[in-house]
Amino acid sequence: MIPGEGGISGESRILFAFEVPGIQQAGYGPNMHDSGTLFFLLMTGLAGTMALVYFPLRLFLTATARSRRLRLLQRIRRLRDELGQPLES
Repeated sequence: MIPGEGGISGESRILFAFEVPGIQQAGYGPNMHDSGTLFFLLMTGLAGTMALVYFPLRLFLTATARSRRLRLLQRIRRLRDELGQPLES
């Protein structure tokens, strides 16, 4: 084959014929045999799950804890006011 004609020639053709590890066809498609791809997909899945579940749950629990704390403080103030007044019998 003549170089520059678009085909593979010489040493490249021999390497391609034997499929030497590390020599792969160029392509932009997904390659699930690569461990980096699987790790990336697992991490993005985990991040997506955290964004959809953890953060709204954390906000809800924080809001309810603050409201419980506020009610408790109001109850303490009420009890203090009642204790400050003389007892009526």
